[in-house]
Amino acid sequence: MKFKYNEATASLEIKDGLNSHFLIMKSLLIITFVNAVLNLSNAQVAFGFMKLIWLVLGMVAAIGLYLYYFKKTATENIPLNQIIEIKERVSFGRKKYFLALKNGKTRDLLEVHSASDCKQINTILTKHQK
Repeated sequence: MKFKYNEATASLEIKDGLNSHFLIMKSLLIITFVNAVLNLSNAQVAFGFMKLIWLVLGMVAAIGLYLYYFKKTATENIPLNQIIEIKERVSFGRKKYFLALKNGKTRDLLEVHSASDCKQINTILTKHQK
């Protein structure tokens, strides 16, 4: 596991490479949104099937950008006083674990694959939280 408690900063260190994933996803969503806006701004072409497709793509990109900027975080050092709890979500038959933070954001735990891994993080949190 790539989780470690840092006593100097009283934070949980997570090394899973989520920052690079978020950077790639944000840049792709920005490019898609800009492309959709440029394709929709062409006033010479009447509104048709292609504009409808670009409208849907632009809306999906805008929703994705909102989620990535305001609802999720990829920070590697999370202070323990900011963590509310570890939650579990089942999607497509797989369990995914994430941290719920006090600022309303969530931090996905990509390295946690089983309940035993989740218990290890829970022990770190309960042991060091006040």
